[in-house]
Amino acid sequence: MKNDNTKILIAAAAGAAAGVVAGILMAPTTGKDSRDGLLKLAGQVAEGFNGQLSTYIEKLGGLTSLLNGEGNDASTTASVGADASTGTTADGGTGAGA
Repeated sequence: MKNDNTKILIAAAAGAAAGVVAGILMAPTTGKDSRDGLLKLAGQVAEGFNGQLSTYIEKLGGLTSLLNGEGNDASTTASVGADASTGTTADGGTGAGA
């Protein structure tokens, strides 16, 4: 069964790739315009991805420093999963240090 699903996925991917190639070849714009448009679109997707990724990296850095014990005074200690708007955590705590 798994082998059949793999074959179907490969066929679907090959069909999609063939459709993209056919679409580019039959497009009413020149090859240079098509390439420029694709590069612009790829740049926009990459910028959006980098923006989202940097947000997660910042959160991970804060979690890492919390787990490493950096900033253990009562004013900076927070609970993982704290809701900044209410000051509570997922388990109903206050998020303040113990």
